[in-house]
Formats: sequence, C-alpha cells, structure tokens
Amino acid sequence: MTTSLADDLPDPDPRIPRWRLVAIGFVLVLLVGAGTGWLLRPESTDCAAGVKRVEAGDATRCVGLTDGTYPFTTDLRALFRLVEKENREVDQEAARSGGTPYVSVVYLMGMSPGPGDSKNTESVRHELEGAYTAQYEANHARSQGRSPRIKLLLADVGSRPAQSAYTLGQIQARLDRDRIVAVAGLGTSRIDTKGMVARLNSWNIASFGSVITADDLEESDGLVRVAPPNADEAAAAVQYLRSGTYAKAKVLIVKDSNKDDLYTRTLAEKFGAGFPKERLAAPEPMQYDSSKTPLATYFINQMPNLCLERPDVVYFAGRGRDLPDFLAPLAERQCSGSELTVVSGDDTSQVLQADGFNEVKQSLRKGNIKLVYTGLAHPGAWTEAPRFFEATAIAPFLTGGTFRTAFRDDKLDDGQAIMGYDAVRTAVKAIRKAVPLENSNQKIERKDVMQNLSLLYDANAVAGASGWISVKNNGSPMAKAIPIIEIDGTGTTTTRAVVSGNGTGTPYLPKSAHPG
Repeated sequence: MTTSLADDLPDPDPRIPRWRLVAIGFVLVLLVGAGTGWLLRPESTDCAAGVKRVEAGDATRCVGLTDGTYPFTTDLRALFRLVEKENREVDQEAARSGGTPYVSVVYLMGMSPGPGDSKNTESVRHELEGAYTAQYEANHARSQGRSPRIKLLLADVGSRPAQSAYTLGQIQARLDRDRIVAVAGLGTSRIDTKGMVARLNSWNIASFGSVITADDLEESDGLVRVAPPNADEAAAAVQYLRSGTYAKAKVLIVKDSNKDDLYTRTLAEKFGAGFPKERLAAPEPMQYDSSKTPLATYFINQMPNLCLERPDVVYFAGRGRDLPDFLAPLAERQCSGSELTVVSGDDTSQVLQADGFNEVKQSLRKGNIKLVYTGLAHPGAWTEAPRFFEATAIAPFLTGGTFRTAFRDDKLDDGQAIMGYDAVRTAVKAIRKAVPLENSNQKIERKDVMQNLSLLYDANAVAGASGWISVKNNGSPMAKAIPIIEIDGTGTTTTRAVVSGNGTGTPYLPKSAHPG
C-alpha cells in the first residue's frame, strides 16, 4: 500500500483525551492560585530581629531594638559594631562557670533624624558614642565596681507615634529575656517624651535622661535627668546678663511658640520670669512658630521691628536648627552699627554640625554679632573650672582614654558624647547600688533600680564628666554646672565661665569633695 506525504504528517487538529484536559486544568488552577497569592502577599516589613519598617509617610524608616547587629543608619555602622562586640563579650563572660552576671540598659532616642528634627545625624552619633564609652568603662574599669556587667541595647523610636509604639513594645517584650533594668537617653524635650517615661515607669523601668531639660518633665515618676532644667539654664543666662558689660543691657526675647516643643516654651517662660522687666527692650517677646512656614522670610520681615526696639542683647528661646535663618537677616539689619549679643540655650550646640553652620559663621563675622549659649557640657569647662570636675569622670575623654582611643576623629564641642556618657554612668551607679556587698551575683530586679533613684545625692552623688550629679526629689540635678560657651566667626567654641542656676551661681560640689 502506498502512502502520500500527507499521510505521514500529524493530524492538524488532533483530539486531546479527556483525562489530559482535566489534568491540565487542575495544574492551571494551582498555578493561578499560587500566582495570585504571591501578588497579594504584603511586602515584608521586617528589617532585622526586633526591627521593623514602620510606615509614616516621608518619615518611614526601620525602628526597633537591637544589640548592635542592625545599624539604623550607615553613619552608625562602625559604632554599632563596637557595641555588638562588647555585648557579645558580656554574654560569653556570663556563660562561663562562675562568670559575672549582666543586666541591660537600653539607650533610647530617634537615631535617624530627618529634615526639621532638632537633632542631626552627627549629634546622634556623638551621644551614642558617649553611651558606649560609659558601657565600656563600666565593664573594664574598677571605679564603679565590677558587677553586674552592662549590656547596651539600642532603641530607635523614630519620629512618629506608631514608630515609638513599636519600639516600646519591643522593649516590653524583651524585659525578662534581656534583663532590661533601665533606659537612658530619651531624646529631646517633646510632648511625647513625657508619655514614654510614664509608660516605662509603668513597667518599673528607671529612666535616665541625657539632654532633656524642659521643666514640664520634673516630677515625672521614674525619671532622673543629668542635664540642668531650663529654669537653671535661664537663671544662668540672667546671671550672665546682670554682670560686667551686660549689667545695663536691654534685652529682647525672641521665642518659638511651637506648642509641641517643651524646651522652647519653658526656656522663654523661665527667662522672662527671672529677668528684670525694666531692662526688657519690648513689653512682649518677638514670637515665631517653627511648626509653620519656613522662617527665613519671616525673620527678614521682623528686622525693622528689632531695630526699632534697639536691644543690646537678644535672648533666643528657640532651637539651634532655626539659628541660621535668624542670624542671616540679623547680620543684614539696618542697625548693625552696634554690636548685638545673641544668648540662647543648650540646643544651640546642634548648630555646630548643622547644614547651615557655614552661614552662621558668616553671619557672625560680618554682622557685628556675638553668639553665646548656656551649654550642657564642654571640654573647655574642665580647664576653665577644674575644681567642679572629678578626674576619673573626665579621664575617658582625655588622651589615651576610651573615647579618644575609639573615636579619635570626633569632637566633644557639642557636648552630646559627654551627656550620653553621663546618662549611662548614672544608670550604672543606680544599678550597682542594688547589689549587696556580700552577694555580688544577686539577680537585680527592675524595682530595685527604681528604688535607688532617690539615693543619688550627696554621699551617693554621681561624678559626671559634665559635672557632679546630685539628684533632687524632682529628678533634676542640684546646682548642675553650666558652661557659658561662645561660638565665634571661625566656628571655634570657647567656655567663658562655668556657673549654675542656683542663687550663688556656684556649681554643686559634694561635701566630701575638696576644691582644687
């Protein structure tokens, strides 16, 4: 039988068996279902263990609690490696037979500041460097005892309520697992700071504020502050303006009315209440609101009014971030023939590494302006008034010390490293006071540390690198040393005096300390 070529070709429309159609359909259903599930599955928000990306519009970021394994910004990577290494060594020591036990201190603040935040990346890093320095000293030096050893956990609360809530939730979840007994840092004086302290207090966690100064935070249960309150800063400024060349100077108050900022509000209130009314250049402060429109144009429009008042001094009750916008038009004022001194509070230190610092220096050089502020800490204070500082407290910041060895390229001028160090150092003192001498391996409870907050005065005062810290019943330090710091047109900072906000202007010294 012969066949044609057509007989050898496949059927152009072959019949597919029913069983095969059913199998293909089943496979397609599975594939479509799996694909739909993949498309609908939400993108993971986990950044690392204990760290999550929390949505907050343009402020979305990874926040949470870490032992140093996750750096919240690239700027913090090298520092976090040091913290992680120290924490690992603490764990290894505790795991040995007869090893030294440990507890954890959480350093809590916003660690990745964005535009408009009062702190900047560099000042955040400096503060955390100080915290690490205190941890290292506590674990390796003998000046504060040896047990328990200290782990340092790092908590970024972000800048939005949802971010803060997540991070605080992580702290609560790990209280027992990580033996958390204290929190230090706490960021700046904002409305939500008080709420954070209250929540920590409800868990019996003692809080040790580093740079929070608002008077509204006094009497907050469970809170100790190593920084002087705004009332003391304002009193120190009043005292400075009552002496020498400023004894008869007319002063104009310029204040930020941002209702969410406790720092600026209480600074203006306390200075206004303490300064002689007859020496005020205007019956009311010149007022602006940093939460509204950009400030540069507003300050330009206010310069004619300022010149009409003809002040010798401006007391600037605002954040350091706003100083560039204020000083630039001030340097161009019509009445620049007379020198004008601008006095402000401790947040002025933030301008030292702000984007607008070059403009600040230029304004000081050409505008016949002198810029002075009441600081929280400055290395110049140690030589200006050495009797108010204990040698072992400042040793880590001197040549060969822990800070200088680990962070040799970083400066201390903004005071942030010193204050971060003092906050953790004070926490360590309260923690180790909870250990009976006869049983150095006793487990420390959070409530024991909380109880010890009321011990930290006079005989138990803490020798801080920023000055002696003798805590009053309201949680603020008594007559804390306040350096009066000048920033000149080259950007150099100089301590002009070391005072306090008490009646005499003399910083606190414990009864056992000998001047000299």
